[in-house]
Amino acid sequence: MDSQAFGADGGFPDTAGLPPGPRRSPGRVVAAILVPLLALAVSGIAFALSGGTPSYDAGAKAGSSAGASDIAARAAWRSASADQILPPKIDREGTEAYYRLGVDPAVSCAQLPGTFVKALGAAGCEHVVQATYIDSTESVVATVGLVAVGGTSAQRAVLFQNWTADAYARQYSMMPSAYPVRASLAASFQNAQRVAWKSAISNDGSYIAFAVSGFADGRLGPSAAAYDLGGESELQSDSPPVQVADDLSSTTMVGFSARYPSVSGARS
Repeated sequence: MDSQAFGADGGFPDTAGLPPGPRRSPGRVVAAILVPLLALAVSGIAFALSGGTPSYDAGAKAGSSAGASDIAARAAWRSASADQILPPKIDREGTEAYYRLGVDPAVSCAQLPGTFVKALGAAGCEHVVQATYIDSTESVVATVGLVAVGGTSAQRAVLFQNWTADAYARQYSMMPSAYPVRASLAASFQNAQRVAWKSAISNDGSYIAFAVSGFADGRLGPSAAAYDLGGESELQSDSPPVQVADDLSSTTMVGFSARYPSVSGARS
């Protein structure tokens, strides 16, 4: 993959479609000036540039409709551009919108926590694509990702049955890492700033979408112990990061499934 296309060392931020910021500090003004000089096009570049060949179900028969559908679903992420998987703008709850700040050039499953990968079971992980977003009020940031699951169709069916998004969302060790985007409003979004996360899985078990959220002002999120206890105020259901993590994970999966009919629906 061309690292310059998506940016290196934290990634170059996106600029197209970003709303005018309601509040700007001098540091943000400087960043806004630098962004056009640094940004490079990402919208037309497919994640397929990572190389290699997809791991299809060894038991799928090429002449069968089930086998053809399975192969099409497994190939969907490779034929899609960044904008088709993680669009520049995600609409949430009517007028609220989230704007993409940058796409992570890495697609390795090594980005995921070991406990997350373990929960994938025998199906395993093929690739991870992710990007970081900010809301139009510049209050909440979120790293949104899509996991391409490996294994056979039978193994993915087992994963679908066993994937418990609500229970996993309450486990700190399962939470994917934040993706900070340098020279952007999410430059300080590190793991310590994570507040909440949620996931959604396609009905055929081929893909899992996730969203990891936090506050845009850089405040620290709960510790691992506090997170697992769930007693912090920012972890309650009415907390903006909790709501955003839930909505963006499900919206991403529903949108991806709608664009690629071979990917069978979604469950969050």
